[in-house]
Amino acid sequence: MFKSPLLVALIACSVFGTASAVRAESPDAKEPESPKHVRILTVGNSFTHNATRYLDEIVEAAGHRLTHKMLSIGGSPLKLHAAKAMAFEADRDDESARYGRGESLQQALQSEDWDFVTIQQVSIKSHDVQSYRPYAGQLADIVHRYAPEAKLLMHQTWAYRSDDPRFRRSKPAADEPATQQAMYEGLSKAYRTITAELSAGRIPVGDAFWIADNHPKFGYRAAKDFDASQLESPALPDQTHSLHVGYRWSERNGTPRLGMDGHHANLAGEYLGACVWFECLFGESPVGNSFVPAKLDAEFAAHLQSVAHQAAQQGGDVVHGVVAATQPKFDDPDPQRYQLRVRASEIDPRAKEYPEIGFAFGSDKKPTDLEFASVDTRVAPQGKLAIWLMGHNAGLFERLNEYGIHAIGVHYARGWFGKLAQPKPSDAYARGRIRLEAASGLDISDELDLLPPDGAAERARQLVLWLSKENPQGNWEQFLADDGSRLRWDKIIVTGASHGSTTAARFAKHQRVDRVVMLCGPRDQDQDWQGLPSATPANRFFGFTHVLDGGWTGDHYCRSWELLGLHAFGPIVNIDDAQPPYENSRRLITAADVGGDARRAHSSVTPGGSSPKAADGSLLFDPVWRYLYTHDVDAVGEASEPDPDCQRVHVQYE
Repeated sequence: MFKSPLLVALIACSVFGTASAVRAESPDAKEPESPKHVRILTVGNSFTHNATRYLDEIVEAAGHRLTHKMLSIGGSPLKLHAAKAMAFEADRDDESARYGRGESLQQALQSEDWDFVTIQQVSIKSHDVQSYRPYAGQLADIVHRYAPEAKLLMHQTWAYRSDDPRFRRSKPAADEPATQQAMYEGLSKAYRTITAELSAGRIPVGDAFWIADNHPKFGYRAAKDFDASQLESPALPDQTHSLHVGYRWSERNGTPRLGMDGHHANLAGEYLGACVWFECLFGESPVGNSFVPAKLDAEFAAHLQSVAHQAAQQGGDVVHGVVAATQPKFDDPDPQRYQLRVRASEIDPRAKEYPEIGFAFGSDKKPTDLEFASVDTRVAPQGKLAIWLMGHNAGLFERLNEYGIHAIGVHYARGWFGKLAQPKPSDAYARGRIRLEAASGLDISDELDLLPPDGAAERARQLVLWLSKENPQGNWEQFLADDGSRLRWDKIIVTGASHGSTTAARFAKHQRVDRVVMLCGPRDQDQDWQGLPSATPANRFFGFTHVLDGGWTGDHYCRSWELLGLHAFGPIVNIDDAQPPYENSRRLITAADVGGDARRAHSSVTPGGSSPKAADGSLLFDPVWRYLYTHDVDAVGEASEPDPDCQRVHVQYE
């Protein structure tokens, strides 16, 4: 038997055993003044389990509340999680896209209003920044599309224990870290790099492990000249202050076996990780938290709390709690209604022309790339931005501002209609792909070749960036996230008329938004994209049309509304015979007098000269527009059956 004095029998029992809660009772203890509720979705592997094992107890001891859903696969890299997400994008029925509970990442993202979503790389590849690409970016895109309100976080994992077998190789591969320090330095740089690329936040558990492991008093020190082959059960080397599982005995077929796990966290490491997570998620120091696992030395636990706080205070990319959702009030010394306009080509030098589809800048004398914006700082803001996907409508913008809604209209590709997908679409989704590329700027359609800066989404972001500088009185920056790298789509209403309303609906299928308002639309009666699964919940779609509109008489709108699932939220309501809130329906129609003119009927549902007037001279549909843009999305009507008289199939494809 190995006789080294460093051997201490049953050390593992005191460090690695299952813990129960120990809470210090103090007569002076007070409930926190403002309890917080944080919601997190974690995407990872066993290291996620390790780092969050004691998070619930720490949160409870602090008087707060945590909702935590975990999507975990043991040993899984970012590549595997991204593959599952991409599989779901391609085929919603693909079982390989689902996790153990039968839920895909996209479905999990829609299951709760998450404050944070975390991702991480598998530890064995954590030092290699190339292994994160393009998978971290793909996951970030899915998160931002399906949960735009959530902050994306990178869970920085930790280096293996200094005596892990990985570091004992006589000739490690050129791209393999040869020491714990090399692994830490590699993963630290990789996580910081990817965090910056994604404009994300970071949970620095790996930093905390490194600080703790190198502390002069509490750092782990591996036994020198240790020979595991000389051990006899149950003896173990001295593993005091280890943060990793390390050496442990198990039994197989009645024979003791010595194992070494220098990867996973033990009780102390799990507690340290949870303390870091607590400070990052709740913005409070864990120092002094009354929860300590029963088998963890109190002095060591206090040290780990301090280390966690130290790590969480380092680095500008470390997250520090949920930013409270507020509706910023205007700070304008001269409140007024601001109306601004600017050329898309002026604010973004990357913008290009596509004359073959009627998407061009025009000339200095007759510019065709004008973009419009307006806000009224005299009206209490609702914290919503409407993006109008049609020609500028001054009357609509004025009304939106009266509701407390900011409004912009962007120059985007809409002249392709009548030029592409002719003489008919190649399949039941072809025109939908064109619409989505025009809106998103992503390479989706074989018939359109836009660059990302020329999609409506990026044009809108560039316009909001310009407005935040040009018109600071308007508080436009509230619609930007992650230092302006993306829009806060959860605060955005996408809306349009006719062709524009159809593109708005298609984009909202792809990107979750606050609301979709579809005036005289959507059409695409020969397409089936309306029935695709949607990033935006169906109760957030609102439609309004005139019954003489050819899109209504031709069963275009009733078909689209049913494919979108709007019949689940109330019947078709004729607003001529009803008052707001119109049975909380999402499907509104009118038969108001337009002189029997179908063309006027089509445009009558948008503010303007074609819209009928009430007896007092106001526009008849003013209450309807207010309802469409401001009605509580959670207030819904009773479900109704699909209309058997609405023609569902207009075109057959081979």
